[in-house]
Amino acid sequence: MSDCLLDYQHLTPKSKQTKTIMKNTIISFIVILSLFGCKKDENPVIIHKLKNCRAEYLYFNDVPLMPYKQSIHKSPMDSSFFGCTYFYSGDKMTRAEGGIITIQNGSNNTTQLFTKAAYDSICYIDNAVYVYKKVRYGNNEIKNDIYNSGIYFLDSHQRLVKFFSKDLFHPEGTDLNYTYSANLIVETDNAGFTRRQFFFENNNLVKVLSEKKDNKGVVFWQLEILFQEFDNKHNPFKNMYFVRGAFFRAFSENNYKSYTKSEYFRSSDGTMYLTDYFWFSMPIQYNTDNYPLFGDYEK
Repeated sequence: MSDCLLDYQHLTPKSKQTKTIMKNTIISFIVILSLFGCKKDENPVIIHKLKNCRAEYLYFNDVPLMPYKQSIHKSPMDSSFFGCTYFYSGDKMTRAEGGIITIQNGSNNTTQLFTKAAYDSICYIDNAVYVYKKVRYGNNEIKNDIYNSGIYFLDSHQRLVKFFSKDLFHPEGTDLNYTYSANLIVETDNAGFTRRQFFFENNNLVKVLSEKKDNKGVVFWQLEILFQEFDNKHNPFKNMYFVRGAFFRAFSENNYKSYTKSEYFRSSDGTMYLTDYFWFSMPIQYNTDNYPLFGDYEK
């Protein structure tokens, strides 16, 4: 919990509504500390706890903290295990080791590098989950990467309703809001513009659609992600939107085994044409409790 106290003031929403939330949160946090911890019933509860997860089962791109089209490389200095390692306090994940840093690649280019030198510190305060990105330099020095940290607000059903973060272009912070209706979730930004739409079948996220429109309201660009081949087994990342790389999995009841990503642009004749396509499939095995072996589980 020390990371919450250390970084709390740096990752604070500034709007009137969120100021009220933060004021109440501070008071609640003090009470929580005096009563030995967070309220158990208001936070995500993990029944089967993953100790680690291999990278092929994680999706780092096109989530709130990662642009959709940046390639990710592995640091040659890390061990042979390519994935994230998780640590818990009771039933709650408090640390996810393994993250992405930006390094210089030439005079004007940068590269996204996956490394164990980066990790997330995860804190729970009432209905909010705070994720602070940390980066080790040398043996002991740690840098707080506040522009790659965020707050995930959940409702009483553990559904994501708001995400808040800061970046270099929005130092006051940016909100993403999630509105639920039937088999659709709409993600909107600060200005109320639709950023993405999430489509569901059988309680599983099957499609994410992003669109850009011109000043006449005509779509000129689309990005479509299709999640496919769902099993009927338990999803260990259910409602755990705050776990880096598990954002899309967190919306689903079950586990997808493949996905496609298609990018379209509108041509001069008004038709949408495919400009980029990616397909990925992953085999999944299961333990005796029907949980997918994305990695190892705590006994």
